[in-house]
Amino acid sequence: MSLPYYAIKQRVTTIMVSLGIVFVGLIGAFSLQKEYFPRLTFPQVTVVTEYVNAAPEEIEALITRPLEEAISSTSGLRKLDSVSQEGKSMIFASFGWNENIDFAALSVREKIDLVKERLPKESEDPIVLKFDPLDRPVMMLSVTSQMHPADLKILTERILKENLEKVEGVASATVSGGLDREIQVELDQGRLHASEISILEVIDAIDNANISYPAGSIKKGLYEYMIRTVGEFREVPEIAYTVIASDVKKELKRQPEGFLERGEKETRDTLDTLRDEQALKMDERRLVFLRDIGTVRDAFRERSSISRYNAKENVSVSIQKQGSANAVGIANRIHRELIFLSEELESRGMNVEVIYDHSRFIKRAIRSVRDAAIVGGIIAAVVLFLFFRNWASALIVVLSMPISIMGTFFLWQLHGITMNMMSLGGLALAVGMMVDNSIVVIENIFRLREQGLSPEKASVQGTNDVFWPVFSSTLTTVAVFLPIILFVPGVAGQLFKDLSWTVIYTLALSLFVAMTLVPMLATYIDVSKERGRKAFAIPRAVGEKIKSYFSKQQEKQQNRVFLKIVGIGFGLFALSLIIFRMLDTEVIPAVDQGQFLVRVNLPVGSRLEATDEFVRLIEEEAKEMKEVKSVAVTIGSAKTSRAGEVTIETLRPYESLLTVELNERRRRSSKEVVDDLKERLERYDLEKAEIEYILQGSEFDFATGGTKPIEIEIKGYDLEKLNDLTAAVERLLQATAGVTEILSDVGEPSPETKVEIDRHRAALYAISARDISLTAKAGIEGAVATLFKEAGREIDVRVRLEEKDRENIRNIGSLLVYSNALEVPVALKDVASIKPGYGPSEIRRKDQIRTITVRAGIKKGFKEKKVLGGIVRGVKEMDVPNDYTVELVGKAREVRESFRRLAFAILLALILTYMIMAAQFESFLHPFVIMLTVPLAMIGVALALLLTGTAISVISLLGVLILAGTVVNNSIIIVDFINRSRREGTELVEACIDSVIVRLRPILSTTLTTVVGLLPLAIGLGEGAELQAPLAIAIIGGLTSGAFFTLCVIPSLYILVTRLVEHWFGVVELDEEL
Repeated sequence: MSLPYYAIKQRVTTIMVSLGIVFVGLIGAFSLQKEYFPRLTFPQVTVVTEYVNAAPEEIEALITRPLEEAISSTSGLRKLDSVSQEGKSMIFASFGWNENIDFAALSVREKIDLVKERLPKESEDPIVLKFDPLDRPVMMLSVTSQMHPADLKILTERILKENLEKVEGVASATVSGGLDREIQVELDQGRLHASEISILEVIDAIDNANISYPAGSIKKGLYEYMIRTVGEFREVPEIAYTVIASDVKKELKRQPEGFLERGEKETRDTLDTLRDEQALKMDERRLVFLRDIGTVRDAFRERSSISRYNAKENVSVSIQKQGSANAVGIANRIHRELIFLSEELESRGMNVEVIYDHSRFIKRAIRSVRDAAIVGGIIAAVVLFLFFRNWASALIVVLSMPISIMGTFFLWQLHGITMNMMSLGGLALAVGMMVDNSIVVIENIFRLREQGLSPEKASVQGTNDVFWPVFSSTLTTVAVFLPIILFVPGVAGQLFKDLSWTVIYTLALSLFVAMTLVPMLATYIDVSKERGRKAFAIPRAVGEKIKSYFSKQQEKQQNRVFLKIVGIGFGLFALSLIIFRMLDTEVIPAVDQGQFLVRVNLPVGSRLEATDEFVRLIEEEAKEMKEVKSVAVTIGSAKTSRAGEVTIETLRPYESLLTVELNERRRRSSKEVVDDLKERLERYDLEKAEIEYILQGSEFDFATGGTKPIEIEIKGYDLEKLNDLTAAVERLLQATAGVTEILSDVGEPSPETKVEIDRHRAALYAISARDISLTAKAGIEGAVATLFKEAGREIDVRVRLEEKDRENIRNIGSLLVYSNALEVPVALKDVASIKPGYGPSEIRRKDQIRTITVRAGIKKGFKEKKVLGGIVRGVKEMDVPNDYTVELVGKAREVRESFRRLAFAILLALILTYMIMAAQFESFLHPFVIMLTVPLAMIGVALALLLTGTAISVISLLGVLILAGTVVNNSIIIVDFINRSRREGTELVEACIDSVIVRLRPILSTTLTTVVGLLPLAIGLGEGAELQAPLAIAIIGGLTSGAFFTLCVIPSLYILVTRLVEHWFGVVELDEEL
């Protein structure tokens, strides 16, 4: 008993099963999480190590290199990048896409533990983080007010931060901007000298004076009394009365003259004498208070960053979601919390604006894809009615859509797939394909009804007749998605898994509906009212004339006609290969999210105020543009950090970032707005700055080679030679037509003053390098001696020299370092030399080799492939020294790798498709004839991409991959019908012509429903449509040309191949292998 027979006999069961699928699908749909993209895992681990005030070269030598050596032996490591900059080392370990990132992070931690003892004691412990470029804030808030910036920041932390972090799904709310209160102790260097007190002694004294400590307990009677020593500062003025030391008249205040010039033995004897005779004999004692050598001020931390929103200084709140939390749900809860807090915020005069809400884009993007699927489904339904000319027939076929979609929602829930751009894109892609099986089934049922069979018998026999062709065509479509799931690594593989599973689920359910519900409902239709078949009377008449024409010709004459048809088809295929070479290439199309960044870097060493003045020009120009909604400015980065918060990228005082948000309703794209802004800024003298425009389009810049189409890596060991090669590469790019925005990460030399320790002299005074370094740091930048507690807040107490003593570099040498061995202070210049100079602002390494990367953009109107080709030729002609390399990388290399991986996936899909058809037809030859539909479909793909100006990308190649399994479906139906007709005794040419006439309507209807169903996606309206449009365009072009050539080239090719085989091997029975 076949499945269609059971479905017709058990009508109620069939209906209940269909309704059950819809019911569980509805339950699943309402509980699905909404996300922009599927949950992606990037196989990269970041190691951040801080070593305050260390120069880049010291960071590289003392931290980066030891850690790189250890990490390099980690299993599965693919590449190792690092950045050594002032005070920080960052190492990026990239692993293979098949590696478990949790195990990789654990292995990296184990490797680091082995070398941790080799790192400087003053450095922080390395922190290992799992990298995720999509881990952006779910929401950013701007808080403005008329109150003092310090008070605004305090209230923001107390009201917004504390309450928002309690919202379900929120991981953290980070507050930045404003001013931070700080107790500043500024010391007079002259008084320090007179009192012979080092700055480190002052720091220790303040720290020791501000302490509370448990002293135990006393038991008395029935009670136990806790004893606690309370010595913390209660008020700021108390700090000035801290006892620092005694001012002492000494019999021997300093070392004897010529102390260091004596012999080593005599020097050692003198040191022993100083200790033994207790040279520091006090004959008069007077306490030295902090107020005697400096001043204590309740002030604010020195500003290291500026934050503005729409030209107003603000305090910003960046809200990060927990890893697997639903961004849309979190954003809704945050908005509710803001409404709840609005009364309190307004009463304090605080104005809160949402700068960025990622959920808005997610909802718009999902809505646009959903609408595309709905519109596509409606258009497909209209097309079906035009074909059938009977609402009952069209309705039966259309019913396969909601049942398949609802069932897919339920399977999403089981599989853990979220409602995102890719999964909904799969539905939009399948919306026209899911009716194909039902069309073929109902067409065959009606054909048998017209021949006089009863409704029940026609439904059973009609469905059974096409079961294997329909099943194999579905299987070939499903088979092409398996390579995507199993064999396409990287971002593309993870990104399109949800889409692939969606199409597989949808087509499997549509096959079930076509085999059960469709034949059951078809028994109720009056075939006499089905007028659509009458519209195909003309093609049938034409077919009869063609049969009559060929019946009068000899076989050789027929073969010449068929050869011409086949020759034209494959001639056009050859032409399409030329068109493919003309097209641009890219990895993944950028998505216009209505936002872009402007990164502005002034010369190294520029002050914060100079950077601010420069950035205001760009900010004002951007605000004047009608498409711009808001401009957020960040200059420099706050130097403070809280426990558990690690900043991967920090801005220095000469670096800034502008985030430009565009209006939703605008006529120009983000790229067009950026081009306009560039033109506006050309009238200003901006040559001293490096300006980079970053479109917030591709979420995968980190994973696909960066933000620029041109990236060249220069590798070597000597920084001077690397700089020379970098200059040569920049000259090459400047001379190449179409290249713009040339930037390199070499950076200008950073002005610095080196305090080089004389280890021999320091050893004689028994002074450690640590004390010398800390003294220099404390004198200039200052050091936090302790924390002043007030109203539940902790405020830094910073000790440093007065401003007049900090401004002059020569004053550093007069700082005193206390020798614990001699118990006397020693001037810094006596144990170190102070030399002004220049050093690298940062050092980048790739795979443990120093590397400089030069990036550039491509001007509008220039072909990326042509520009890159010219650069490749220029690089090959460069004179590169041994042990140095110059290589074009970034997106260019990622394009090559992505295309290579997809070429393998396409080849595998073709092999799977062939194997499935060979099993169906029990033939090696017929599947080969059918497979030739694929190159014929490439004609349409090439023309569609050319006419729409779409580049060849991973997305469009995925369309080609999908075509490998879908475009053959019509040919399967044609060849299957030919074989059936020949088994019944029909002549070869007549069987081929009949196959086209009989299968013309199902072929046109299935092709048209798929094509029109994809049209809304191909048009690319709405947010995030750029990701699906190339896929839809490639499939539409391929299906259109594939359907046309299936009707003329495939039958012709079938005749030629069959006659050739019969000529060589004699007549072969169809149930034998050809």
